[in-house]
Amino acid sequence: MHTRFAALLLSLSSVLVALPLPGRAELPPWVYGAEQRQAPLQLELRVLRVQTLPGPPQAQLELQARVLAVRRQGQGAALRPGDTIRVRYPLPPLRPSGWVGPAPLPLLRAGEQRPAWLAPDPALPGIYRPAAGGRSFGPSLEDVAEPPAQSLR
Repeated sequence: MHTRFAALLLSLSSVLVALPLPGRAELPPWVYGAEQRQAPLQLELRVLRVQTLPGPPQAQLELQARVLAVRRQGQGAALRPGDTIRVRYPLPPLRPSGWVGPAPLPLLRAGEQRPAWLAPDPALPGIYRPAAGGRSFGPSLEDVAEPPAQSLR
């Protein structure tokens, strides 16, 4: 009886180990915090219009957005509340379940109001691009710092 129970337990555990488990991992919050701190522009935006632009190499999402507030802008920038800007970024690729990697950029919709960390696109005057990866739109992580290195003993 004990050997039959042990064999059943062993078979069940091997099936559980073989099942693909959903996994999700991304960069630690302090990495996004550093990117947000380095972004030349921090704005509060309301998305007015969203359109998809075809590739190649990859389809792009273009937002038309109204600036509600300017929290930070680099030297030479002259954005003011009420200005309308265009933000362009690649559509996030489809990833298989359990994919591990950095957070994808969100698919924003007309009417949404979001904080945004942006940079001017040097190749396209008048266009802005996300400056903090998948955390370019959403809550601030600017106060999250890299934890001190732990010494190995």
